[in-house]
Amino acid sequence: MKPPIPAPPPEQRPLVLLVEDDGDVAQLVRAQLEREGVGVEVNRTGAKVLEQLTALEPQMLILDLMLPQANGLEILARVRQSARFRSLPVLVLTALGSEAERVRGLDLGADDYVAKPFSPRELAARVRARLRGAPEVEAAPLRAGVIELDLRAHAVRVRGQELELSDTEFRLLAFFLRSPGRTFTRREIVAGVWTARHYISDRAIDVYMLRLRGKIETNPEKPEMLVSMRGKGYRLNAPGSGTVTEL
Repeated sequence: MKPPIPAPPPEQRPLVLLVEDDGDVAQLVRAQLEREGVGVEVNRTGAKVLEQLTALEPQMLILDLMLPQANGLEILARVRQSARFRSLPVLVLTALGSEAERVRGLDLGADDYVAKPFSPRELAARVRARLRGAPEVEAAPLRAGVIELDLRAHAVRVRGQELELSDTEFRLLAFFLRSPGRTFTRREIVAGVWTARHYISDRAIDVYMLRLRGKIETNPEKPEMLVSMRGKGYRLNAPGSGTVTEL
């Protein structure tokens, strides 16, 4: 029998801030993550989350939506509005499991979504995946034709005009800008913008694409840049790749 792998010292462990009012759930999550070598700080009320993030500088936030002194979706919105924490991985943990609630949380910028009741081991696996896969913010802006997206400044300009995009719209556009001219299926879009484990219906993807088209296209009803490919998915037209019309 192999000896157990020693846990890293506390100062070398990744740190997660867990915002959860249920003491039993908080203890369950904490115990599982600490067994995985992840440090956990618990906030039981949802108060002063941004102040805690600033003081602790964790590598991830796990956020319940139903809290006694705060609204989880409002906390998520404030986190994503903060330039300092805009790219912090956020996993939403809640009993609100409808597709509408999932889409709302993801639209505000959640990276993953776990509905209660949940498996602690699955939750830990998702946390590990996020901690391993948290990318460095790219320095160079992404460009294609008249679109320019600055990942560091979280800014988008189309034809020189700055646009207001939701966090999900921003990540969706960045996903296409990294591979202009390539057609992606809806499932590939989910895996690239959220995670492969998310359940997001094809209809929800289409709604997101319509919203984004409404902001970047001159005529959203006749899109020239973000086009659908019948029976395949969507692509972003690349300069010099030829004209692709919507089917």
